[in-house]
Parts: sequence; C-alpha cells; structure tokens
Amino acid sequence: MTRPAVRIALVLLLVVGVAAAAWQLQALENRRLDGVRQQDTLDAVRDQIGHAIDDSRTAQQAYLAQGQGLDFWEAKFAEAMASLTQGLAALRAQANEQPAAIEALDAADRALKVYEGVDRRIRSFVVNGTDLMAADAVYEDGLKTAGVIRTSVEQAHAALVGPARTGYDERRLQYIIAGAAAGAGILVSLLLLPTGRKDDPEVELHAPEGSLHLNERPGRLDPVAVAAPAVDLVTPAPIAAVPAVVEASRRATPVAVAASAGLSDETLDAAARVCTDLARVKDADELRDALGRAARLLDASGVIVWVTDAAGKSLKPLLTYGYPEEALRRIPTLTRETDNPTTAAWRGAVTEFVDATDTAPGAIAVPLLVPQGCVGVLAAEIRHGREAAVATRALAQIVAAQLAVLIPTESA
Repeated sequence: MTRPAVRIALVLLLVVGVAAAAWQLQALENRRLDGVRQQDTLDAVRDQIGHAIDDSRTAQQAYLAQGQGLDFWEAKFAEAMASLTQGLAALRAQANEQPAAIEALDAADRALKVYEGVDRRIRSFVVNGTDLMAADAVYEDGLKTAGVIRTSVEQAHAALVGPARTGYDERRLQYIIAGAAAGAGILVSLLLLPTGRKDDPEVELHAPEGSLHLNERPGRLDPVAVAAPAVDLVTPAPIAAVPAVVEASRRATPVAVAASAGLSDETLDAAARVCTDLARVKDADELRDALGRAARLLDASGVIVWVTDAAGKSLKPLLTYGYPEEALRRIPTLTRETDNPTTAAWRGAVTEFVDATDTAPGAIAVPLLVPQGCVGVLAAEIRHGREAAVATRALAQIVAAQLAVLIPTESA
C-alpha cells in the first residue's frame, strides 16, 4: 500500500464508512429513544388503570363498613371509573393496527360495563339493608370482574409494548455497527502503516536541455563488459549463433558484475525487490512504480526504456520516468544511423557511458538482451558522477536483464 492513489482511496473509503456508520448509529439511537418513551407512556397508563381498579375496589368494600357514608364512597368509585375509562382510551389510541391489543381492550370494555353494573347492585343491596347479598356481590362478582379488567389491560399492554420494546435490539445493532467501524478503521490503519521499505526521495527532474536522449553527446564503451558478437537487428540471429552469444557474454553477466561491485546488502536487497516486483506487475501503474524505484536505486534523474520496432530498424520509447511532458514531446525515434550512446548500445549490444559535464549529468545505456539479440535499451541519466561506477553498471544490468524478458516488444 505504497501508492498514493491507493492510500487516498482507502482513507476516503474509511471516511465514508465512518460517516455512514455514524448516521446509522444516530438513526438507531433515535428509534431506541422513541421506543423507550413509548414504553414509558404505556407503563404509566397501565399503572393508572391498576390504581383506578384498586380505588374502585376500596370504594366497594367501604360500602359494607358501618358508619361510612354511601354517597362519599359512591363519588370515589365514580372518580376511579373516570380514571379507568381515561386509561383505556389512552391505550386504545396507541393500539393502531395492533389486533391483539384491540381485542384485549374490547374485552376490558365489556368487563368494565359488567363491573359498573355489579357496583350498582352492591349499592342497591346496601340501601335495602341486605348486607349479606351486598358482601357476596363485592367479594364474588366485583372481584372477578375487576380481575378480568386487569388481565385484559395487561394483555393489551404486552401487545403494545412488543413493537415499542426495541431498545435492546437497537442497542445491539449499535454495538455491531460501532465494532465494524472500529474494525475497518484498524484495518485501514494497518494497511497505511509503513511496510518497512524505506521511502527514497522523489526523483529530481532534470532540465531537458542537457538530456542524453535529446542531444547527441559522445559516449564511451563499458571498459569491463565483453562485447557479444555482432547481431543483426533486422533479422533474428539463428539458433546456432545463440551459444556463441551466451558464451561471449558469460563473463559479464549482471550477477557476476554485481558480485564484484561491492554492493551493500541493503542495495542488493532493494534491487531484488525491484526485480521481483517487475516480474509480478499486472498493470502500467505497477510497472511505472517499479521503474521509478529502479531509478532511485540507480540515483537516476530520468529513465527511458527503448524498444525496437517490428522491422528492427529503429528505437522508440516505451516507458519513461522522471521527465517533464515538454521533454518527452521532444524525444525522437532513433534509427540505426543515429549517433548517440543509446543507439551505440543497441547496435553493439554493449553498455555505453556518457561522462557528466558541468551542465548535464552523466548517463548509462544498457542493452536489453534476449536469445534473439538486442531488443531495446535501458537509458538512464545518473546524478552525482556515478555513471561509470561498477555498482551503477551492475544495478543497471540487473534491471535491464529483468526488463528484457518482461517488456513486450514487436521485434522480440
């Protein structure tokens, strides 16, 4: 996860995910609070009805007490009935499209009418002096009817509280969403952590006026590498000539040169990672990223990978790194007759150098060799006068060897 575009995309996805999670959490919290408020209201109405039933029962029992005024307790019973009726109406207002609650409230209304009739009979018995019959009505019919009302109210309350009691479910969903958001944040944070690979400084763009690829500058042959036999770049070399080419170049293989170049373990490790990534690229962005890391490894301000055309008569740039657009527009197609180090490396299938000057950096041009011959050139402008260093040559040849079998060419 080192490419800025991928890192930015991950951060944006995390921000969007966290925002969506926060919105969902707020919606769930609002629903939970609405359910809690509705349940509190239903509980209060149920308690109101329960107290009204208790008060009515107290009034009926007081009818039988000696010395108690019947009119006083009759008024108390009427108050209790008014509160009970009000409570049942409040429950019915909450029972929209709740069949179980409506059925229970209908049963409570029927029992309430019976209960009021029982109360009238009790008072009639008391007025007529038939206390025994009045007591029987109070403790038999009145108790039974009040119990039916209470049971019906509890059933209606349970039916209404069911949809309202979503607080626990909503809270559980909140925990799940919060946990998922936290997990996503931790995952993205881990993906954005440094991978242990050192971030080299960005390649410094070189002014196009002194570019190796825009002006003809004198070059010189690699003093170490052994030139392979001349290769016809138009017609692929016959199979019989391949062993001779391999044998002639064996003494100058990239591995052999790297072994004698005194490269540090860190540099060799970085080169190995670049070559491994080149072998695993799946798209142009990954290839360009690997080429950029190769440029930083070479301390190059710019790199161009040239490949031959179908006829093997010219070179054209396939990949570039480190050059501004105005410089790239001025890079021409190179022919065999072009006199510069890039074409010299192509024609001779040998590494060429350009020494640094006061106004332009040095450069190195390494041929891309396959069994059929040279199919291109890796050309790089090297900073700090390191173009002729053995380590630079070794690293450039390692990268070129990997590119030779990776870059698709029309002439290969």
